[in-house]
Amino acid sequence: MMKLCHRLEQILGVLRPAFSREASFRWFVLFVWGVLLNTQPPAVTSYLNAIGLGEDYYGQSLHWFKSCAFSVEGLCARWGRWLSEQGHVHRIEGQRVYVGDGIKVAKEGRKMPGVKGLHQESEDVSKPEWIRGHYFNALSLLLGAGSAYFAVPIILKLHDGLTTATAEATEAQPKTTLVTKMADLCTAYAQAGSYIVLDAYFACEPVVTRFRRHQLHLISRVRCSAVAHAQFSRVPTVKGPGRPRQWGSKVKLQTLFAPIEHCQQAQVWLYGQLVTVYYQCVELHWDMTLPRKSGHFRRVDKEGECSDEPKTAKDIYRRAKSRSCTHRGP
Repeated sequence: MMKLCHRLEQILGVLRPAFSREASFRWFVLFVWGVLLNTQPPAVTSYLNAIGLGEDYYGQSLHWFKSCAFSVEGLCARWGRWLSEQGHVHRIEGQRVYVGDGIKVAKEGRKMPGVKGLHQESEDVSKPEWIRGHYFNALSLLLGAGSAYFAVPIILKLHDGLTTATAEATEAQPKTTLVTKMADLCTAYAQAGSYIVLDAYFACEPVVTRFRRHQLHLISRVRCSAVAHAQFSRVPTVKGPGRPRQWGSKVKLQTLFAPIEHCQQAQVWLYGQLVTVYYQCVELHWDMTLPRKSGHFRRVDKEGECSDEPKTAKDIYRRAKSRSCTHRGP
């Protein structure tokens, strides 16, 4: 137990430069211990009770959340840099792997800031179609120890429902959406050259454009109805009018699935079971891995670059999404 406490104090010491005042840092340390020792519903009062502070400190503790001695973005950036330097970081071809996801958390408060009506799209019939709550975008770093993998959160940010006087949309400002906000979150906290695992909701042009600009690789799913472009083969003797073509003809991805006997085969662990996956790799304008599982299930996965081992990208997508439950629950 003492080793664990000593290790935690070392980690907190690394975050000290993120605070410009000693008092704010000490309150941060108290809150961290309060979160770890708390056995009651998460709240400021519960955290104070966990570390033995009475109600007299409640007002002082609330001032910490509005302190100008630190910024959440700077604190999370320092935490992410320290986390990326650890030896248990999972890597693909020497590069780190980040996991991003959008989270909808139901809230009962009608006057709580940021609470709004949210539509849920899920195959789970137990989820209601509409809820009132918060929408967060989360970014984590994938760590591994032995056969276990963990998505350790770096930042969890409320990206819908809050408006400020300085952030009001104008005609001169570019339009921001939940997709672009997630892309900006990844480019701000992920290191160049890393792999980002996202849901199919984020596999679109704004995300890819920002990722290319910051040298990030995307591992995601796309719909079978998506269209890619083949490489253009130029004939030197044929010159037509206008600008030279950059890409070849359009290719519908759903037409690329070969018979199952012509696909490559691999064994992967999927939700605690060893299953057989059939896949094929096709290099197009966006490099694609086209896996096909037994049971007439087809899915298209998109990679940032065509790897020599497509199974690696599919395996890392499976590991990352199976750890997405780490994000649940503010």
